Amino acid sequence: MQDIRVGIIGVGAVAQARHIPRLKEIKGVQLAKAWNRTLSKAQEVAGEFGFSEAVADWRDIAESPDIDAVVVATPPGTHHEMTLASLAGGKHVLCQARMSRNLREAHEMRDAAAGSGKVTCLYPPQPGLKGDRTMLRLLQGDYIGELREARVVGMAAPAPRDSYDWRRDPDVTGLHLLTMGMWIEVLNRWVGPAMSLAARAGRHFDKVANADGEMVDAYVPDSIAISAELKCGAAATYQFSTEASFAGPHKIELYGSKGALVYTLFDDEIHGATAGMSSLQPIEPDPDEVRLQTTDAEFIQAIREGTPVHPSFDEGVQYMEFCEAVGQSVMFDKVVELPPEPLMATWGRTL
Repeated sequence: MQDIRVGIIGVGAVAQARHIPRLKEIKGVQLAKAWNRTLSKAQEVAGEFGFSEAVADWRDIAESPDIDAVVVATPPGTHHEMTLASLAGGKHVLCQARMSRNLREAHEMRDAAAGSGKVTCLYPPQPGLKGDRTMLRLLQGDYIGELREARVVGMAAPAPRDSYDWRRDPDVTGLHLLTMGMWIEVLNRWVGPAMSLAARAGRHFDKVANADGEMVDAYVPDSIAISAELKCGAAATYQFSTEASFAGPHKIELYGSKGALVYTLFDDEIHGATAGMSSLQPIEPDPDEVRLQTTDAEFIQAIREGTPVHPSFDEGVQYMEFCEAVGQSVMFDKVVELPPEPLMATWGRTL
């Protein structure tokens, strides 16, 4: 069995809870190098989990001849540079969600991956995985008939604004907002992408804290409402907000000519009804249909055996096309056809 030496760029909470323990379980995987924004944190994690070395510069992982594969587990603002450097260094790359800040970066990552001959993939959101195969089976069958309406809701209660949050920093988060990119990825898997959309965004605050603690102009919206036409012919609406007190659960609702399916995302619960039923009822996935977040193992298997691993960079570009279209629609107050040409740098700023 081929030994694979892995370097992890960014050893924060997600890496410690998911990537590192799961990689340690795989025979022949060596945790070689760890990097974090502060060297002391990298050293702490390296000691706890048995890495060979903690490094002060992430390029020591991307460029090292002693590394076979890289996990990029940092915020979106660094994904583009770190992924391109790792591919140029001859590494296989597993990149955390979201793929990039904007569509141009996503295109460059996809094109570099295609020309590298290396295995590349993204990390899927855990919500939506458990019942993924069940949803696909029901939708590909005749459970709801012809899909007519889709609704996506992702709203959260207000959070303090007097301290820095990278999710409100446009240079880090790019064109993302709350769970928008995550739920678009899930919806795309189940019903396919959008064909056109129009979006309206709002900000309830003019200022936000930056990394230095200063109050600066806010660019990332506090709420957004989107109306879209899907390629399958259905109409879709989406609502995301970071300012919704007592908001209900994040959900994807699908309504068809003879039935409905409602997926509650963070609880991974499915409710459905089809012709002859009077109300929505719980649907429990069959045991052999349950999908786990096994991307780390699939990534290693793909390196060893050439098997497919999802989501691919092509799938990442697809949800980045949606985010790009939303950004353009908000900025220029127009309906945008998908796929759009790359134009946006981040919220309110063009390239």
